Amino acid sequence: MGKAVAGASIGTAFAAGYDEQVLATGDHSTIVGYPYFIETSAGAVHSGRVDARGLLPRVFTDAAASYTVYWGEEALTQEGWNNAE
Repeated sequence: MGKAVAGASIGTAFAAGYDEQVLATGDHSTIVGYPYFIETSAGAVHSGRVDARGLLPRVFTDAAASYTVYWGEEALTQEGWNNAE
């Protein structure tokens, strides 16, 4: 991990950049395997299905940035959705 830096607006700030991880909550049996599609403001995408812990992948950026998470059917319709990740 990098050295902590103050002033992060989104995610945790490190000398090497920023990171953020979404934890999905709700009925465990309906969340696990639920499709997601994450698109950062820089255009990077992450997609797949919610894991057994309810976590989506950690998203790293060089600067504070925003992102959008699409869920379920909406995730599946996004160009670039990939079940393999």
